[in-house]
Amino acid sequence: MRKWLKVVLIAGGSLIALIILLSVGLALYIKVNKAAFLKQITDQLNDNINGKLSVEDMEPSLFKSFPNVSIALKKVQVQDSLWQQHHHALLDLDYIFVRVNTLSLLRKHVDVKEIALEKGNIYLYTDSTGYSNTSAFIASKSGRKNGSSKDADVSNIALSQITFTIDNRQKFKLFELDVQEMDGKLKSTDSGMHLDMRSKILARNFSFNTNKGSYLKGRTLGLDLSLFFNKTTKQLIIPEQQIKIDNTPVQIAGVFDFSEKPPPFRLKINANQVLLQEAGSWLSPNISGKLSTIHLTAPLDAEANLQGHMKFRDTPHVVVTWKTTKNTLVTAVGEWNNCSFSGRFNNEVVPGAGHTDENSAVNIFGLKASLGQVPLEADTIRVVNLKQPLLRGHFRSQFPLAHLNTAASDVPLLFSEGTASADLYYTGPVLKTDNTPSALEGTVQIQRGGFTYLPRDLTFHDCSATLQFTGQDLLVRNVRIQSRKSALQMEGTIRNMMNLYFTAPEKIELDWKIRSALVDLNEFKSFLTTRKGKKAAHKPKAKAAGRVGEQLDKVLASSNVKMDVALDKIVFEHFTAQNVTALIAMTESDLLLNKIAFQHAGGTAQASGTVHQQGNNNTFKMNANVNNVHIAQLFYAFNNFGLDGLQSNNLKGIVSAKADIKGNVLDNGALAKNSLYGTVNFTLRNGALVNFGPIEDIGLFLFRRRRLDSITIENLSNTFQIQGNKILIPPMRIASSAVNIDVNGVYGLTGGTNINLDVPLRNPAKDSAITDKAEKRRRSRKGIILHLHAVSGSDGKVKIKLGKGD
Repeated sequence: MRKWLKVVLIAGGSLIALIILLSVGLALYIKVNKAAFLKQITDQLNDNINGKLSVEDMEPSLFKSFPNVSIALKKVQVQDSLWQQHHHALLDLDYIFVRVNTLSLLRKHVDVKEIALEKGNIYLYTDSTGYSNTSAFIASKSGRKNGSSKDADVSNIALSQITFTIDNRQKFKLFELDVQEMDGKLKSTDSGMHLDMRSKILARNFSFNTNKGSYLKGRTLGLDLSLFFNKTTKQLIIPEQQIKIDNTPVQIAGVFDFSEKPPPFRLKINANQVLLQEAGSWLSPNISGKLSTIHLTAPLDAEANLQGHMKFRDTPHVVVTWKTTKNTLVTAVGEWNNCSFSGRFNNEVVPGAGHTDENSAVNIFGLKASLGQVPLEADTIRVVNLKQPLLRGHFRSQFPLAHLNTAASDVPLLFSEGTASADLYYTGPVLKTDNTPSALEGTVQIQRGGFTYLPRDLTFHDCSATLQFTGQDLLVRNVRIQSRKSALQMEGTIRNMMNLYFTAPEKIELDWKIRSALVDLNEFKSFLTTRKGKKAAHKPKAKAAGRVGEQLDKVLASSNVKMDVALDKIVFEHFTAQNVTALIAMTESDLLLNKIAFQHAGGTAQASGTVHQQGNNNTFKMNANVNNVHIAQLFYAFNNFGLDGLQSNNLKGIVSAKADIKGNVLDNGALAKNSLYGTVNFTLRNGALVNFGPIEDIGLFLFRRRRLDSITIENLSNTFQIQGNKILIPPMRIASSAVNIDVNGVYGLTGGTNINLDVPLRNPAKDSAITDKAEKRRRSRKGIILHLHAVSGSDGKVKIKLGKGD
């Protein structure tokens, strides 16, 4: 046993030594005959080259393919005959390693078995005229040189750090691949060639049409591929197999048919559990840019089919399909949870109309999702014409209104009860910069709703409404809302809402009709103030984005509202009116009161004016006509118009008046003290002063025998000037049953009273039978006339003094 082991070791060692010696000898043999071998290699390669091949040097490499010998060609360049014009060398490589059959070297013949390329460029260039530098590979007209060469039987091809470029300027195609490493085994038979390739490639550019951009740009491709070229059918076949794109496993299959011109191709790519944004980024920018409007947070299953031709300006037909369940869809509206649907992208909607953005569409089928707690269903959603994307869809939903509170964070309504159902067809742009008009058709039904309008802090219950969308307009029908004391029936129209909702909300106009048996305006005092900001609205924190809520709040704040009001009865503070009609307009900062008419205190009134909302102190202007109103009720209703000395219980009679005033109203609805300015022209009939202090004070020492606690005044008229805390009284006569008084001066609401009073001591009863007014006035001034001066005292009370004032 030991003897045989010794023999085997000696024989094996001798064989290894022989191989090493032989390899060293071959290397020396190659080195000695380098010129001859280099000529054979270049001759063999030049047989099919119509251009210039240059090799700087050749060296043997013992260890690269031991025991065979590899020959290293250094600085190899292949240039076509027109290189001086375009300067794109077909080959420009630092090293080409050629593995040769060792025994063939002994016959002084190079039999090439494997080629390895390292560090350099392979550039296939075609100019705009169709000329290509690949013409260098066309055999020269002289053919082979006397049969001195033999076809190389290359079975292995390896590339390392090679940039492979196909630059076709005529057909606008650019493929630029950085081959970091590639090892291919080529097997040739009578029927075709089979290539097994293992490679790692960075796709710098993969453009079928440079005007549309690159597929797979910047992606690292792990291409472990098996390819087959059928010599009979001239088809390059890629059987279905797995590759990797940035470490994401992808199934790929395809066919390139070179039997036709231009060559058609088909590619099929399957990716399971891949993010839509990642899969979309593999496509060209004109496609991925449109898919970027759809963002899904969880992976999905996707498949892409590409079919086209290798021809001038050809864009392949691309169909991408995907499906997902329980995903989250992020849109400009918000985050849609529990999202399940399938989708399809197609860049040839109309067959034969071209693979263009205008002829492309994204379809979503069987959508089920929830925005917050609001469910949504849609059979089909289509985004067509991706050059100017337009979305079309049929949406349905039914849910408790309170679920809207979680759907968007900035909606100005806080819902507490009720249900809503929607059945809507929507058409509108996808991009924020697109001003194409939107259209919405269908209805939204609201039943038994309850909500608080946060900017005005108003709460309503038992609400119902039908919202009918007719394309551009919104018709609001059968609206019924109930506050604590008021019940309103309303309907309205919002014209051109879909066009202006996002672009110009301040141009939206609401035409509104309001009817009610009773409205207590005390509940709506908040409309006299500016709207509360978002910080004042305490709402549950919403998970979804609030674009719709913010925009709705902006619309309600900025839009213009025109209201046609007809109310049986209204109540405000002490004021009560019946048969109220009004045309009211509301803007972002103003309340415009037009053609207000009502019945009050036994008479009628008409008014118009404006309220400018500024917060705690709101300015207003008012023109009013009052006809045949009981003056006591009028003074009571308007809090004695800010007068302290003259109260509603001091007055009786029927008054008609015209007022042109301005002033300030507080946010609680009360009139700001001393804020009134303007004129009041009045006529009092059948009037009376009851228990009026200043007159009673005069009577204490002048008219003790006359009844001054109820002085009747047949007719009284004048025009007062109101200036804040002062009322200017032009000369007038108060002709009463107890005394006649000629008055003029200034009445100060907060001091500064300065009134002259001429009081004839003659008793008016003596002249009661006289009908001639001039005679009656002349007689009234017979006898003693007392000149009095009413002024404000230091204690704020009015003092009566003898003598005329200033």
